[in-house]
Amino acid sequence: MKKYILFTLTMYCLLPGISQPNYPKDFFISPVEFKMAIAGTFGELRSNHFHSGIDIKTKQKKNIPIYASQSGYISRIKVSTHGFGKALYINHPNGFTTVYAHLENFEKKIEDRTQTEQYKKESFEIDFSLNNTDIQVEKGELIGFSGNTGSSTAPHLHFEIRETKTQKIINPMLFGLPILDRTHPIINSILIYHDNGKKEMIKTRKIDDHEYQLLYTPNITGPFNIGVNTYDLLDAAPNKNGVYAIELYINDSLYFANYMNNFAFSETRYINSHIDYEYHKNTGLKFQKCFLDINNHISTNQKYTTEKIGSNTNKKNQQIKLIIKDSYGNHSLLEFNTELNKKEIDQSNKQKNIIEGKVINCKQVFEFKDTHFEIYLPSNSLYKDYVFKYSKRDDPTMTYPIYQILNDSIPSHKSFVIAIKENALPIELRKKALIGRLINEEIHCLKSRWKANSIIGKTNKFGEFTIVIDTIKPKIEYKKHYITDNQIQFKISDELSGIKEYRGEINGEWILMEYDFKTDILKYIFREEPSNKTYHINVSVTDYTDNTESININFVR
Repeated sequence: MKKYILFTLTMYCLLPGISQPNYPKDFFISPVEFKMAIAGTFGELRSNHFHSGIDIKTKQKKNIPIYASQSGYISRIKVSTHGFGKALYINHPNGFTTVYAHLENFEKKIEDRTQTEQYKKESFEIDFSLNNTDIQVEKGELIGFSGNTGSSTAPHLHFEIRETKTQKIINPMLFGLPILDRTHPIINSILIYHDNGKKEMIKTRKIDDHEYQLLYTPNITGPFNIGVNTYDLLDAAPNKNGVYAIELYINDSLYFANYMNNFAFSETRYINSHIDYEYHKNTGLKFQKCFLDINNHISTNQKYTTEKIGSNTNKKNQQIKLIIKDSYGNHSLLEFNTELNKKEIDQSNKQKNIIEGKVINCKQVFEFKDTHFEIYLPSNSLYKDYVFKYSKRDDPTMTYPIYQILNDSIPSHKSFVIAIKENALPIELRKKALIGRLINEEIHCLKSRWKANSIIGKTNKFGEFTIVIDTIKPKIEYKKHYITDNQIQFKISDELSGIKEYRGEINGEWILMEYDFKTDILKYIFREEPSNKTYHINVSVTDYTDNTESININFVR
């Protein structure tokens, strides 16, 4: 039996379209000087996006040296409060670009060039391109230091390889980097999508290092689909990482295949259709679908059909083989057989929702308008058709009515516009009005504007919305221990609309201040040595409804 399974898997790997792309295996070197340990793999399932690179551990430390993975030139420097934080882009002569993100600082000549641009534009956040003669780097040359900037949750290096011409992101684990992985992926459970709309989760049992079986065989009465909950482990770290490939065989024919070779940034939000978004919202578990929603166009799905399993056959017995692979040739196998005991499905339940409300055609623009509320969904916003559900209610804890649009377990691929009409809102408060989305008794504000007796906002999430008024200034906190020989710090926050911008000046001149939204710290690092002089610093912070707070301090340094 073992020899048969090995032979079968070998034959599957020889099928057209199954093999990995042939990327150069000896071109790039590790960007760190110690043994690579990976905390996140390419294509890993993240919130609203696929992970676009690999996360290299830096011993949980900042300021670990980071080196150019190959010779080339710095083509782009980006500094952002969120996202990648401080990031470098290097173009290489063979058509690839490498990206190094969440850095604490750049190497001196790169840092000097960056600060020149920041002072020129009087902005910490900056994004600019360089030509191929500005800053050239050699393979293995120091380019920066590891950090925790941007939306990073712990010190590490986010490393990417892109196709320079298209900026399509490529799996770095296919380039022969020194990453050790001898561990087979884990198959936790599957989700059966029954023809009556019910979902049945079945856990697995491990029977050897790479083979699994179901705890029981499902009773399936009609055509069905499958989802899988799975992850991968690498040798040098305990993190639960994403898998490289999912292949589903029905009666020895390849039915569905997803390969994390590469994808475009414009595709990354398709993750909300690739996983069962609703099931994840309700249970916290992520199941990857082995089928496609009508509006899921992600290119990583290289084999698929819109038909359910068993819908085009009279065979009662269905042989299911699910093969999960990582980027290094390790695989795991789940096999089971099921008999389709086909029964007539009650069509009245399927038609009930269509009778109850207006259906949103996911391919088309959708608009709804009543006396107080309006919504506009661009075409192809939803991954499949839904019945439009809308309600309005009053809440004694809220000043204005709450409007419910669908629910937050339905994902939207695109941002859509909502407008709430409120004639009674005083004119002096209209510039302070925002649309707020209610999440677990918290309010998350949308960027909004007042126009023609309505407050208009844009979002990509459904749920409950209301009007909120923000007249409260941001807070700026300063204490004597916030100043040291080399820097001065302030703690800034805003309780509703959020911080839009800040500005710092010393003796009337703009200074480069860095804001970390994770800690609420706004800091300035002194560029000159202490000289026992008196300085005057002014810091102002503005929120998204233009409430501004300022602080003025004299200090000796």
